[in-house]
Amino acid sequence: MCRSSTFALSFAAFALVGLAAPALAHAQTESAPDPLPPGDKKADPMEVAAPPPTPPPQQTLQVPEQPTPPPPPSSEEDEESDGWANGDHFEFTMGFLAGQRSYSKTSFKFEEGAAEGIGGGGLVDPFVKAPFDVATVLGLRYDLRLVMSHIRMTVGFDVPFPTYKVSDSKAFYNVSGTQREVTVQSLSAKELRFGIGAEYAWTKVAIFADLLGGVHWVDTELAIDGYSADYGAVSFAFSGRAGARAHVRKWFFASVTGEVGIIGDIRWNTELSVGFFFK
Repeated sequence: MCRSSTFALSFAAFALVGLAAPALAHAQTESAPDPLPPGDKKADPMEVAAPPPTPPPQQTLQVPEQPTPPPPPSSEEDEESDGWANGDHFEFTMGFLAGQRSYSKTSFKFEEGAAEGIGGGGLVDPFVKAPFDVATVLGLRYDLRLVMSHIRMTVGFDVPFPTYKVSDSKAFYNVSGTQREVTVQSLSAKELRFGIGAEYAWTKVAIFADLLGGVHWVDTELAIDGYSADYGAVSFAFSGRAGARAHVRKWFFASVTGEVGIIGDIRWNTELSVGFFFK
């Protein structure tokens, strides 16, 4: 009974919806307004033909270029601005030497010779006379030097050649109780020097001063009544030296110095030399 009632109600609702849907659609059609008739105004041909506005072109952001940095100065320009004579460096010099020696306080020792049999080993007096008292020397000088923070360290070698007349050295001396004629046949020297000093450089010129200490080897040969006798001596000497160095190129220079003896056989020296400069 209940199932029949439910079916009847559903069928009635479906029938009502079916009858009401056409009526609602007809009512909406009647109520919609009629469309407006087309207007008489014609379109503007300029508006039709005109192209759409073109957007402004995009501008590229210009980044300013940085100026090109100047090239770094070359080492040669740096050296020229600082001065060729400045800075830590090595030097090698070679030049001419002129000076004067006095060997009158040098202790000579007999080494060999035929004059030993006639008392040549005890000969003393000739070594305080010419040419030993004052001997002019001419020769060569070589130096190797390191300069650091204006301090100079030098090692060098001199070859001075004493100049004298053999006739000026001829004299008679008492040799073991007998008067004999003695002549200086030869006189030679070699000097090994070490130096410590300071220098001040300005552009292409440097001035300097050194304290030098040297080991000196001296050899001489005497003729005693025709018998030969060789003598030798080793001594040490101090001297002071000052001078100037002028650069012709950054690696080449010329120098002139003056030297005065303090202790030993050196009286004075002058030097004119050229050298090479290594940084």
